Amino acid sequence: MGIKSRIDLVEVPYPVNLLKCSLCADEMQPGDELMITLEDADVKDNLILILRAMDEIEFEVFNAGRCYQIIATKKEFKLSGKGGGFTGGN
Repeated sequence: MGIKSRIDLVEVPYPVNLLKCSLCADEMQPGDELMITLEDADVKDNLILILRAMDEIEFEVFNAGRCYQIIATKKEFKLSGKGGGFTGGN
């Protein structure tokens, strides 16, 4: 199991909020979880696009009252039984 981190982007201005989130996601190790809290729907939509472009990140989006929460997890890689390569998995 990895590290669980939180980032609060509620008062962080655009585009700094996107940059902060992207940097945190880039630094994640396999098994790490990042909980992102934000209130702007447009920022949420942009973060979803960024996270979708990162194949190694799985995420869920929740409506939490006036805010949104995105929980992103970096996939752990396991050795496959065929050919000694790596395969993504949970």
